[in-house]
Amino acid sequence: MKLDVLSELDVLKIHKSTLRVLEKTGVKVHSAQAKQLLSEAGCRVGQADLVKIPPELVQQSLETVSKGFTLYNRQGEVVGSISGRNCYFGTGVTNPNFHDWQTDQRRPTKVSDIAAAAKIADYLPNIEWIMPLGSVQDVPSQVSDIYEFEAAVSNTTKPIVFICHDVRGVSDVLAMAEAIAGGKEKLIQKPFVISYPEPISPLVHTKEAVEKLLFSAEYGIPIIYTPCPMAGATAPVTMAGLLVQTNAECLSGLVMSQLKRKGVPFVIGGVLTIMDMQTGSISYGAPELSLLLAGYADVARYYSLPTWGTAGCSDAKVPDVQAAVEATFSSLINCMAGLNLVHDPGFLEGAMIGSLEMLVITNEVVGMARRFMEGIAVNEEMLAEDVINAVGPGGNYLTEDHTLRHFRQQLWQPTLMDRRNYSTWKDNGAKTMQKRIKEKIRDILADHKPEPLPDDIKARIKEIREKSETERVK
Repeated sequence: MKLDVLSELDVLKIHKSTLRVLEKTGVKVHSAQAKQLLSEAGCRVGQADLVKIPPELVQQSLETVSKGFTLYNRQGEVVGSISGRNCYFGTGVTNPNFHDWQTDQRRPTKVSDIAAAAKIADYLPNIEWIMPLGSVQDVPSQVSDIYEFEAAVSNTTKPIVFICHDVRGVSDVLAMAEAIAGGKEKLIQKPFVISYPEPISPLVHTKEAVEKLLFSAEYGIPIIYTPCPMAGATAPVTMAGLLVQTNAECLSGLVMSQLKRKGVPFVIGGVLTIMDMQTGSISYGAPELSLLLAGYADVARYYSLPTWGTAGCSDAKVPDVQAAVEATFSSLINCMAGLNLVHDPGFLEGAMIGSLEMLVITNEVVGMARRFMEGIAVNEEMLAEDVINAVGPGGNYLTEDHTLRHFRQQLWQPTLMDRRNYSTWKDNGAKTMQKRIKEKIRDILADHKPEPLPDDIKARIKEIREKSETERVK
C-alpha cells in the first residue's frame, strides 16, 4: 500500500527549482562559524548574513550524507531502520499547555506531565520513540529542556528525539545520554537520541539553530533539521512553491551539517501546513498538511534521505470527535506515504496542548493503519481453496485449523474500540470511548513499570541537571 503524490518529473522540477533558489536568492545564516564553513566551500556570503549556495555544493553534500541510519533504544537494542518507507511514530514536543485527563481542564504543562507521557508511550506498542510531550512551565525556563529530557529518559527505554533552547542544552543532554550509553563512542555506535534543531521559514537559519546543528554534527549523532512553513504566511500559498522553499531550507541545513562532519545522518521534512485564512492560525489538522508531507516524502526518496512526518495531531481543543478524525486521516496518509519518523501524536490546538488521551487514541489509530498497510497476501495458503471446498455451502470456518493458524495475523484486534452488541455494552457499564480511554490511562500509570535507570546513572543525570541550572539560570 503505497502513496506517491508526485511524479518523477514533478520531483525533478522541485529539485531544480530549489537549486536555483539557493543559488540566486540564498538563505540567511546567523552564525559566524557556519558562514566561514560555507565561504570556504565556495558559497557567496554577502551583507545581512545572506549566503548563496552553488548547486555543486548541494550535490556534493547529498553524496556524502548517510542514506538513513539504525535507531536503538537506551538498552542498545535495535528499534528500526530509519530509511526507505519504514514508518515509526513518536510523540510531539513544545506544547506549553496540557489537557488534564482527570479534570478535563487546560493548564500549563508540568514536569510530571512529561514523565506521565513517557510512561504511557513506553507502554503503547504503536509508539516506537518519543519526544518530551511539552514545554514545561513549572521550572526555570532556561533549563526546562534539561528537566524535560530527564523526565522522559527516566520513564521509557524508547529512543528520544530531544529539542533544546541552545547549544549548552544539547551538550548537557548528550552528557546525560553518554552516561546512560556508557560513553560517547558507544552512544554514537548505537544512538538512542536524535538532535532536533529547526530553521525558521522563510529561509532563515538562526544563530541558536545553527549552533545546535553544528554541535550535533561534530558530535556525530543523527540530526533532524526541519522547518514549519505555513502556506500563505511564511511560505508560498501554492503546494509546489511551499515544497521548493521547504527543500531549500532543509538542503541548506544539510550542506552545513556535511561541511562540519561528512556522513552524519540527516533527516528532512517538517510540519508542512497552512495558515488558516479565517483565523490566522497554523493548522495541524488540515488535509494539506498530509498532502504536503506525502509530496515531500517523494522528494526525500529522490535523495535517499530519511523523512520527518507529522500526524496523530489536531486543531481540536479537547480529545473529541474532531481530534479523532484529524488524527486518523493524517496517520493513515503518513503510513501510506512512507514517512520515517512521524511525530506529534498527543497534540491538540495546533501544538499548543498536549494530551495523554490523544496519545492513546492515536496508538489505536496507528494500529488500524498498519493493518491496512499490510494489504492482502495472495498465495495458495491464503486463497484457502481447500478449506472452502472442505467446508462447503452452509458450513462455518470457526473450528477449522486454517482459522486457528491465521486469525491472529489476519484479524486486527482493537484495544479501545467496542464491537459488542448494544445490550452487552450496556450491561457492562455503557462506557463511552472517552471513559475507556481514561480507564486505560489510569491503569497504565498505576501498573506499568518502565525499566528503571540504575541508581548511579540517575545520580549522574541529576548532577548534570543541577550543574546546568546553577550556571544557566541567572
